Amino acid sequence: MTSSGAPGVRIGRVAGVFGLRGDLRVIASDPDDFRPGLHLQACRPDGRASSFDVASVKPCRSGLLVHLHGCDDRASATLFQGCTLFAERASLPPPPAGHHRDSDLVGFDVRDLRLGFLGKVVDVAHYPAADMVIVGERGVLVPLLAAYSVEIDIAGRRITTRLPVGFEDI
Repeated sequence: MTSSGAPGVRIGRVAGVFGLRGDLRVIASDPDDFRPGLHLQACRPDGRASSFDVASVKPCRSGLLVHLHGCDDRASATLFQGCTLFAERASLPPPPAGHHRDSDLVGFDVRDLRLGFLGKVVDVAHYPAADMVIVGERGVLVPLLAAYSVEIDIAGRRITTRLPVGFEDI
């Protein structure tokens, strides 16, 4: 179970609706996770969840266009806006070597070699310049960049980094 009570791994978010046929515009953690036949759990912001199977997937400029079985018009698709999408880990391809699923990093300790313990990862965000872990209750964004000597220890459930001087003042 995930922290939201949905089964499986968070793999994307419905950012909007595309066209009249019920296609969903999805921002995916890993586009390779989405394929026809994949069983999804769609969790609405109010906590309600529904299960669906993926009918088709197409790349688009801002993510993926995902069509779900039974979601055949714009009105039906609009109900999914803002939903978080989950899938069972066993139904997903393994991530490439050296890569991790966002949900795998949640709960990891984040430690800076100069500043010490920064907190625990509460989420992961993807920005054009860098992927970032969101740390602690204050939501501090810590970039996952090689320039900051980031090391991710899966077994030890920790991320170590060397942030630049002045980072703590931001």
